[in-house]
Amino acid sequence: MKVDELTPRTGRVNMPVKVISLDEPRSMDNGTMVCEGLVGDETGTVIMSFWNDEIEVAQADVVLDLKDARANLVRGHMRLSLGKKGSMKESNVALDTIKQSVNLSDLEYEMPRMGGGRGRGGPRGKPSGRWGDLMKLKRETGNKKFFNRDEMTEEQIVAAIKEMGGE
Repeated sequence: MKVDELTPRTGRVNMPVKVISLDEPRSMDNGTMVCEGLVGDETGTVIMSFWNDEIEVAQADVVLDLKDARANLVRGHMRLSLGKKGSMKESNVALDTIKQSVNLSDLEYEMPRMGGGRGRGGPRGKPSGRWGDLMKLKRETGNKKFFNRDEMTEEQIVAAIKEMGGE
């Protein structure tokens, strides 16, 4: 997976990311420590929250292998975190080129409605296998268009692939 493939509901994120910058850790009212940092790869960046012991591992310019991390919304902006089941370790992968011009956390997302049931339809639930094809084609062609996975139907994803010359 690559950073530009993340959506606010992506779970089980497994990928290497490079820590670009870190804020000063701060203490929450309950004594928990949190530190936010900008992480990324060759496709873009996103803010990641590091909690307690994770703060010790996250250092600027270190590449981390994320396993079972998750993306979620914090005040309408995407954040990456390990959650309860995720883990990370220092990686052997070298990420030399980071695309800092695309920060997914800068985008504002509509908060999902609670209650579920009668939505607009669309690709909720199981992710489309074609989404990965679209993101790969986007990278290969250098296309700058932004696609929102949560707002695209399977047919719209296929149409976008064809529009960029894919099959």
